[in-house]
Amino acid sequence: METSRRKFIATAGLLGGSAAVLPITSCGKSNQEKRSYPDYSVLDEVLKKPVLKRELFPNPVIIDTVELLQDRNNFICRVRTKDGAEGISLGHPFISKEGYPMFRNLIQPLFLGKDARDLDELIYKASEGLVKKQGIPLCVQIATIEFAILDLLGNIAAKPIGQLIGEIHHPEVAIYLGTRLGELRKKEPEESLELVNQDYEETKAQAIKIRAGTGDNLGLDRDNAPGRTEKLVKMAREKFGDNMVLMIDGNGSYSLEGAIRLGKLLEEYNYYFYEEPTPWDWYEEQKRVAENLTIKMAGGEEEFGMHAFRWLIANNAFEILQPDLFYFGGMIRSMKVARMAEAAGKTITPHMSEGGLGYLYMLQMVSACPNADKYHEFKMFQTKDANGTIIPIESKTEPFSSVGGVIKVPTGAGLGITIDPDYIKTHLAMK
Repeated sequence: METSRRKFIATAGLLGGSAAVLPITSCGKSNQEKRSYPDYSVLDEVLKKPVLKRELFPNPVIIDTVELLQDRNNFICRVRTKDGAEGISLGHPFISKEGYPMFRNLIQPLFLGKDARDLDELIYKASEGLVKKQGIPLCVQIATIEFAILDLLGNIAAKPIGQLIGEIHHPEVAIYLGTRLGELRKKEPEESLELVNQDYEETKAQAIKIRAGTGDNLGLDRDNAPGRTEKLVKMAREKFGDNMVLMIDGNGSYSLEGAIRLGKLLEEYNYYFYEEPTPWDWYEEQKRVAENLTIKMAGGEEEFGMHAFRWLIANNAFEILQPDLFYFGGMIRSMKVARMAEAAGKTITPHMSEGGLGYLYMLQMVSACPNADKYHEFKMFQTKDANGTIIPIESKTEPFSSVGGVIKVPTGAGLGITIDPDYIKTHLAMK
């Protein structure tokens, strides 16, 4: 979906039958003092619309218990109703331990005894009502409980989560490899690309993402070895050929000037998108990078504020939006970002946190996004929990596989999987 960075045009269908234009307005007392601002009214109307299909649940779904189960560093959230309906999610493999006091003291009380049909409002109160405690650790706890509630509601309605938050537009999802983060930055390009090739041979992914700079989010234009990134950019194209879709992630490694300089090289070698070259909260710099390049800009994985995405979309900082389903607080909030992006003629490809059940949440989310991008992040099927244990799951429908770089979204109820009960039993309820 090609869009001009100089125009901000809403797509048809989301807010009515015809396309709407978000005009540029001016304010100020004189021509010299005037500054142009985007009109946010279309995005604000999008944000008012509920996500969960409440009409699927004619009767109240009162949350009776919210449990946090622990096995050493790993956490499972289990929600139940009095009539025995249940939903389960796995906590984030790296952040849950630090954040579980937030879960117990701040998040859990907001959902106990509440009607799960009010999930939009409950998520809003948890994220916006705790504004002074906002951040990724809080959002991870919100997402953990939301995923369990969506699993519960899906089990009640006998529908996959995607059908609870939208229509199924993508029953199959084409993947890009987001693996080998450490190797791609720390090993020599020749060696790291051989490791990437192993994952490619296993999945036949349709696209591959490599890593630029040191990934330190400091914007200092540093690399682990002089010229390593430039060499990697060229070698990846040579190794995988002109037909392979390649993208690159800067993880905030570059200054404005450094980001533009690398971006010109990416354009020369026909890379598909350029992810987060400047530090994630350098909004003006990122906008200026986008204005100076033709390659698609992607980002948003570190964001935890809805109005931050509102600004990034309205100001054309990114063409591809990447809310992390954990870091941003779940699918309800991420779907609102997807809808804003759709209204602006942009696409979405959710960022996938490594480990846990991240790829399953990604599949369900992408299935319901009409403006999903062509390729979506994948870090292999054998995902591990925070203890390094492979999570034993089975699909309720089709077995998980990547055929030609495409994965079928599970169509079973809820998340679409069954977790081995013996694995869950290793986790004890926290008091």
